[in-house]
Amino acid sequence: MRKANAGGTVFRRADLRLADLRGSDLSTADLLQTRLTGALASAHTRWPAGFDHAAAGVVVTEDPGPEPPPLLQPPGITTQHPPLRSMP
Repeated sequence: MRKANAGGTVFRRADLRLADLRGSDLSTADLLQTRLTGALASAHTRWPAGFDHAAAGVVVTEDPGPEPPPLLQPPGITTQHPPLRSMP
């Protein structure tokens, strides 16, 4: 979930232990009873107002920087598939 825009997402009772949340925007997410022990965050991670990420067990570390490019660029995709059609 690194650098995800998760504003408004409901993570109530979700297990995000060890998740990579560095650079994510969780400022309007519902984190009630979310398990975050060992999750990674950075100075760029945005939390809901009043949320204590340290008490939740989040580990603050360096931001990894820009995302790497996808492994397979679109011009490298060579398999041709017929277009999808809706069935009646």
